[in-house]
Amino acid sequence: MKNEIIIDRYGLAHAVVVLERDKIIDCFIDPPRDSDFYPPSTFVQAKIQRRISRRGGYFVKLPNGHKGFLKSKAHYKEGEAVVLLSRVFFDEDKPQTFTDRPLIVSKYFILKLGESGFSFSRKLLKNFNKEELIPTIKKKVEQHGDIFIICRSSIADLTVERFNLKLEKIFQHHKLIKKKLLSNREYFDGLSKKIALEKYSVERYRIIEEEGIFERLGLWDEMYKFLQKKIFMPNGSYLIVEQTSSFLTIDVNSGQDLKVEAKELNFVACREICRLIKVLGLGGKIIIDFLPCSRPDKQTIYNLIVDSFFDDTPKNKIWGWTNGGSFELERKRNKTPLKLLVHYN
Repeated sequence: MKNEIIIDRYGLAHAVVVLERDKIIDCFIDPPRDSDFYPPSTFVQAKIQRRISRRGGYFVKLPNGHKGFLKSKAHYKEGEAVVLLSRVFFDEDKPQTFTDRPLIVSKYFILKLGESGFSFSRKLLKNFNKEELIPTIKKKVEQHGDIFIICRSSIADLTVERFNLKLEKIFQHHKLIKKKLLSNREYFDGLSKKIALEKYSVERYRIIEEEGIFERLGLWDEMYKFLQKKIFMPNGSYLIVEQTSSFLTIDVNSGQDLKVEAKELNFVACREICRLIKVLGLGGKIIIDFLPCSRPDKQTIYNLIVDSFFDDTPKNKIWGWTNGGSFELERKRNKTPLKLLVHYN
């Protein structure tokens, strides 16, 4: 199997594509330098402009000079400086939203800033020995009175010595973020290269980093195909993808090859749709109109989609078939949509 992570210079930092058997299964792209929005998980020191009570928050002035929206119940004064964390930007007609409850996320830990204490992931096995780790964690909590430490299930792979090193590393990262905010008023903690290498095991993928490699391998052309309204599948069938203000619709069409059964086309479409959703960074309510099929085939389609999203990072809800014969699911947005990240004609 040919698994590769391809990294190129782009925008604020990098563009990253994950390939399996020469097929794009995921991508992470930093915004162009002239963008008026931040990538997710960017820390900024913003200034409160005015409260919008009917929307439950504040308009804020961002370090890049643009306006953002802070959704918060906290009470801030006009002109007050507040450290915020950017949320995923996906609606060009609205200001980017931010939270005043920032997190620092690593493979092994999550630091919740502004709180105090610690906890362990519920996914840890019951026989996991937490006791030998607790003294180190308590010491950190005492040293930093405004940080809550969440130990993720991946700590099960660490020895005590490596656990201590990884915990110290994320606190050093916290120190760096505070330092950068003082001088630059912004810190990009969710850039594409970091996110991709944390999500995909480097042991399973060959990493190639080279400026201009996307152009040389035709990867930009491949991604531009994803941005079209009509997206062709290998068997000549195609998908019609349309985004409305409320939801995303995907329509499965058979094309001109009438020899291929609807059942086969639907099954191929399942895999392509799930890949498309991940690559494009799609989220919210998604409605899929498959070709007419039998009740057993509908169950197979449901199982295929559940399996395809089994290891999906953002939370999702597979609602299944509606009374009208459409398939519905909902997916939390975890990255900026591809269409906002690349310049195309």
